Amino acid sequence: MIHPRHTLAEVARVIVGLVFVLSGLLKAVDPVGTALKIGQYLTPILDVHGPKGEVFTLVISFILCGSEFLLGAFLLMGVYRKLCARLSLLFMLVMTAVSLYSVLAHPVSDCGCFGDAIRLTPLETFLKNLILLPLSFLVLRDARALRHLYSRRERWVPAILAVVGIIYFMVNNYRHLPYRDFRPYSIGTDLRRAIVQEEEELQKALIGSTKYLYKKGGESKAFDATNLPDSSWTFVEAQQDTRLVDYLPKYDFSPLDSTGQSVAQELLEGKGITLLLLAPSWRTASQSVIDEVAELYQESLALGYHFYGVSASTSEETAEWRYQTGASYPMLQLDATPIRTIIRSQPGLVVLRDGRIIDKRAYADFPSVENVSHYLKGLQDTEAPLPSPSATRTYLLWAWAGLLLLGFLRFWARKLHLTIHLHLKKRLHLPQ
Repeated sequence: MIHPRHTLAEVARVIVGLVFVLSGLLKAVDPVGTALKIGQYLTPILDVHGPKGEVFTLVISFILCGSEFLLGAFLLMGVYRKLCARLSLLFMLVMTAVSLYSVLAHPVSDCGCFGDAIRLTPLETFLKNLILLPLSFLVLRDARALRHLYSRRERWVPAILAVVGIIYFMVNNYRHLPYRDFRPYSIGTDLRRAIVQEEEELQKALIGSTKYLYKKGGESKAFDATNLPDSSWTFVEAQQDTRLVDYLPKYDFSPLDSTGQSVAQELLEGKGITLLLLAPSWRTASQSVIDEVAELYQESLALGYHFYGVSASTSEETAEWRYQTGASYPMLQLDATPIRTIIRSQPGLVVLRDGRIIDKRAYADFPSVENVSHYLKGLQDTEAPLPSPSATRTYLLWAWAGLLLLGFLRFWARKLHLTIHLHLKKRLHLPQ
């Protein structure tokens, strides 16, 4: 008979393992975004700005995503049980401390523990960790009693699939674009409509939450917009919800031209195709595709498309980029934060058609010089399906998940067979 304590440890193992796999996988979808989040955590105590800081946070991002996924995967498989149990408890101790720091110091508005897919506040993350921490302790306490799904001769196959699969997945998501885009500027988004809708919802919420303080004689009273008093009352002040006043919009798209004028309306409301070459800084943007970019610009002009370079660079950095690459396309200015939100690549290409995002490409996926004309002409086809990332980067992970499922099914089949066998022996009074 299985001891209840061991059953509790098994349940804890599955819960912790699933959370680790989900958390690591969702962060691995966008390793650059995870690196940016790590930078937000570290900024109050370390200078992580600049190329060296970006490399540092990116390395931590890869290590964090990969180790969290693999800890969860190995816990679920029941391999290297004691080592994984120890590392899981250590991991949860560190993450609980980090989430407590986040609650107290507020370095971030959302924790980033599930990437951009599931947003949790620092407090919600801290409470989640307070649940997972004792569960991790239960796993460690009875690590030797945990059941394994594979024999010693078998376990290396799913283990290698998990390791190679998550590395291959992360590298592809870094080199290209995230496999799933959970950010506001995903392909298919009608930017014009989305921005207007967000502004309308914010104004509606502000009006609904605003209280108007009036005074009459010695009495003061607050009214809302639908129930204002008569003229015998004297207006004192309007009180607004500070959370809405300080609200940061999801869509911060206000590029400026060389005169400092916003061209957002022109870009979003104009008809036709607009190509935006984006980079937070031209100083750190890759120059490996300057021939492809030059061809894109020339062919765009020939087809009557609009083409702009967009960055947060200074005029000196922009001039240096023009000198080094021969860029002659018009330049726009936009803050680095929305650029990094729009696209993770440096540089990256975003294509708008009538204010709607119809394509996004990392520089590794720019069309070759020979294929530029074919690519640009294809943008006119309104019936063509919107592009999506190749599913090949997930094949190894799906293979691992399949072996994991087979392992669970085999485990429960054996357990069911043993239960039936013992039950029949008991009914027939056969020797054990």
